[in-house]
Amino acid sequence: MRGPIGAWLAALTILLAAGAAAAETGVTKDTIKLGMFGPLTGPVAVFGYPINDGAIAIYDKVNDEGGIYGRKIEIIDEDGACDPAKTRAAVKKLISRDQVFAVHGGNCSAAAFATRQEFSDDHVPWMVMAATLDKISAPLDRYVFTTTPPGSTDSAEIIRFIRSMPNVKRVAVVRHTDEWANYKLETIRRELTGPDLQLVADEVLDRNATDATTQVLKIKEAKPDVVLFITYPGESAVFLRDSRKYGLDGPFVGTNATMDLLDLADRAGGFENLKDVYADAFLAGPIGSPEMQGSTDIFKKYFPNEKLQSLSFYGMSGAYTIVDALRRAGPDLTRDKFIAALESTKDLSVGPSYCKVTITPENHQGCLAQHMWTVRDGKIAVVGETWKPPVTQ
Repeated sequence: MRGPIGAWLAALTILLAAGAAAAETGVTKDTIKLGMFGPLTGPVAVFGYPINDGAIAIYDKVNDEGGIYGRKIEIIDEDGACDPAKTRAAVKKLISRDQVFAVHGGNCSAAAFATRQEFSDDHVPWMVMAATLDKISAPLDRYVFTTTPPGSTDSAEIIRFIRSMPNVKRVAVVRHTDEWANYKLETIRRELTGPDLQLVADEVLDRNATDATTQVLKIKEAKPDVVLFITYPGESAVFLRDSRKYGLDGPFVGTNATMDLLDLADRAGGFENLKDVYADAFLAGPIGSPEMQGSTDIFKKYFPNEKLQSLSFYGMSGAYTIVDALRRAGPDLTRDKFIAALESTKDLSVGPSYCKVTITPENHQGCLAQHMWTVRDGKIAVVGETWKPPVTQ
């Protein structure tokens, strides 16, 4: 057909074909653009790069193996400095200016939570990297997912563990007063009101504290059977060091914030200050264990000059989950298909994670299991979800 009508039909055909071939935001025939954010500067940058790089190592491996249906994963990594305002600005940039398909990021709970509404408003899928505050991923939001156990899971495992310990009734707590600590304490405190477990001391240790003498002596006076420390690694080390100094005996039980017991021992002045110390963990095993060998090899391949530490593995479970969902979403990738794939994830093994990931349309918190580690004979030992005495040779 010739003439104006024929030309119009030809143009319409071209436009329809272009529309059919047009990919979702952040997706081209060659790439899938993922955003990432974390504290790359500031006082907690020591956590940002290792966690983000662990996830990047998984994406680099996928790219080396041909990508997802021929598309390579492109990472745009932004700095939030663990500051809510800066982190929100970083996320706005990733969504609006960089036009990413989805985001995998967030290591600081308060900063991560400050971004939640951005993803919901702009309909961009977000896999939380390592932040644990429950209200980031609950109540349910269609666009927010996590494979890192939330704080309530951490608290539940601590309670289960101390209930399994022999002759434990009197419980003491040393803690911070920020939202992260308060939420964990709220869950724990509900269990410390019955006849089997009683809270006998509740001491506050300020962030960046360099001395815990007062807290140690008050807890010692209360004569607890177990001491819980809901503190970050630096302050936990100070408390454990001063407990040893002033004769406050364990057992001591900490949150997953202190699961890197090698780092904690360095900060506390040696393994002798970690006697009878237990920490919750969401990794399958410590560095050097058979369970971690595959993930260790991947990290070392792509970041050979970076220090290997527990933090190196925190972001991997989310990366594995994203990659699995991208593959199951098929070659005609859209955000809706990706979300549907995420919501049908079931019993997915995710590298270094202790639990398998299951996500449903009703629950986007994909991992709800942890276990305890301790130090024995100068090495990290996996204890399990309940207390077990040391194995005698």
